[in-house]
Amino acid sequence: MPDKIIHKELSYRIVGCLFDVHNEVGPGVREECYQKAIELRLMHDGIPFVATPATRRELIYRGEVADVFEPDLLVAEHIVLELKHLPEGFAQANFTQLLSYLKCWNWQLGLLVNMAMDRCIVERLPFAPIEAIPEEDYSFIQELLRLEDRPLLREIREALLEIHRSIGLGYADTTYRNLVSIELRHRGCLCIGQPDVLPTFRERQLPSSRITPFVVDDRVCVQVEAIYDEVSARAVRTMQTHLKLTGCRIGLIVVFGKNRFLIRGVRMKEPDE
Repeated sequence: MPDKIIHKELSYRIVGCLFDVHNEVGPGVREECYQKAIELRLMHDGIPFVATPATRRELIYRGEVADVFEPDLLVAEHIVLELKHLPEGFAQANFTQLLSYLKCWNWQLGLLVNMAMDRCIVERLPFAPIEAIPEEDYSFIQELLRLEDRPLLREIREALLEIHRSIGLGYADTTYRNLVSIELRHRGCLCIGQPDVLPTFRERQLPSSRITPFVVDDRVCVQVEAIYDEVSARAVRTMQTHLKLTGCRIGLIVVFGKNRFLIRGVRMKEPDE
């Protein structure tokens, strides 16, 4: 059977260096201490690397900076290494962060390292670009569409499809929100990001709340999500709340997932639903 472990020899050498550092330094100090120790250990083993802040790279889209990425270490032009000191263990956001780095550099392997435990924890994260066919469902909003709504909805749809065509999947939702904002403005759409709304309870006003969707031309709410490969019930219910609060008639949830690209229309919740 062929060897399917990506960069097997190099990754084993790096992990050996990580274990040496953790064994000598132990848990409980700042991340910067581990990074300096790992740099010294890699140099001792003759493994080339680039360390932050020299790793900094900007994602440019339509001439604007959509996001900035700065991994801890780029090792031997093959492996992204991200250091953490997390006594509670890794969270999903840590894996998403590393996945974004791999996407930006178009490298196949990342190592997520936690130095906070009684032993060094190393998670391997492989990456391969996915070409996903767009999956679109507008059935829930079809009957709500007025003639004057269709050009705007078509423009938003084309903006989302263009980002998918030119950027693809693999980044976090914050990156895609920036990309969507840039693309919609490029197309001349009036786009308000993270608007403040005023929820109420039994006709009494509650404190203002900042919500995550874009409000486009005061008519369409666009929620951008990433990594997960489905439009969840939570996302739909949240969009219905945001439609009520913004006064928009139409909602769109777009998911730049790990393996799927989805667009779904959402209508406001009816009182008897």
